[in-house]
Amino acid sequence: MSRRKAEAERTREAILDAAETQFLTQGVSRTTLAHIAAAAGVTRGAIYWHFEDKAAVFDALLERVRVPLDEIVDEAMRRLGHDPIHCLHAIAHDALSAICYNIPFQRAATIVLHRCEKLEDDHPRISMITKLSEYSKARIEQLFEQVQQSGQLRRGLSPASARLQFDSFLIGICFEWLQDPQQFSLADEYESMIETLMRGLLESTL
Repeated sequence: MSRRKAEAERTREAILDAAETQFLTQGVSRTTLAHIAAAAGVTRGAIYWHFEDKAAVFDALLERVRVPLDEIVDEAMRRLGHDPIHCLHAIAHDALSAICYNIPFQRAATIVLHRCEKLEDDHPRISMITKLSEYSKARIEQLFEQVQQSGQLRRGLSPASARLQFDSFLIGICFEWLQDPQQFSLADEYESMIETLMRGLLESTL
């Protein structure tokens, strides 16, 4: 890579880092390109060299985040697909662990869930952060079908309903915690939260 190209790439990353900080601090709609330029130590012209407008900065910021949800589902099924209950537990565990410890993912999720005044539901990167893909939904529902076939799914629940409750529970925890991470330690609490979730979905063994 030439020196000029490397410098341009560093400037682009500095702009995205500054945009992330500004979006987290004051929200997407209240952040201007002037705010981002000042935080990055560049001119607005430098931003326009790399990005058409603030929406393009926002898109690029989300684009650089590695969203692990499909990988979490695939890895859990590879290891534990023969044991659907433990597999579901592992998916929930690894998803909440990612929110706790994958800082780029955590910051992007915070921006999308709490710093965007208006979400575009069809925005592909927003959808990847705020909900499971149709692929992962189908795989999780298959796990609940296996649980039902073994007689362990709570009576009255369909696999589709169980998958919806599983998904909604995890998204709700993430939404609540990211609103104010100081209100409780998700890292300390998520194991007991998952136990509560699974007890609600499975037949009691008592």
